[in-house]
Amino acid sequence: MIDLLIHVNQWHWLSFALLMMLLELARLKALAFCVGLAAFCVGGTMRFEPMAWPQQWLLFTLCLVALMFIRHMVMKIKHPQSDNQKKAP
Repeated sequence: MIDLLIHVNQWHWLSFALLMMLLELARLKALAFCVGLAAFCVGGTMRFEPMAWPQQWLLFTLCLVALMFIRHMVMKIKHPQSDNQKKAP
């Protein structure tokens, strides 16, 4: 398994990003978009700065957490209360 992780390069990350973006077109939940954008950030960074696989996964995780937080904040602003949270009069 480690051998597979060692040989991951920028094209693997960019292909994964494209796959996630295409999946997002089918689902429209913005979850796959966050994963795809995080993978794109790693692939784009590797274009200019080669990294070992632990740093790649660390950067992917940090980007994903940041993007999910931003997504959560945007959804909170866009939809302040869901139907389950509305109080009955």
